[in-house]
Amino acid sequence: MGAIRPGDTVMVRTAFGDWRQRRAVTGVEPGDRFAVVWACRPEEWDAAQAEGRDPDAVPWPAEDVRLAEEPEANSLTAEGGRTSA
Repeated sequence: MGAIRPGDTVMVRTAFGDWRQRRAVTGVEPGDRFAVVWACRPEEWDAAQAEGRDPDAVPWPAEDVRLAEEPEANSLTAEGGRTSA
């Protein structure tokens, strides 16, 4: 996995195995039991930036987060599931 930085567009894997597009609020950070990346929906990121506040975010296990530019993430849609190639 490449270095994730705040503001990066990332793909996160849900508990059901679907992939969703999000914006990273942090890079990889230590969590209580495993490394996490705090992420939010793209529209929340945009609203927070416009309002001068921190975005409301949730922690995702770092192993379930990929930069959107990575090949594995590029084969996935923004809302989840694989694209037909």
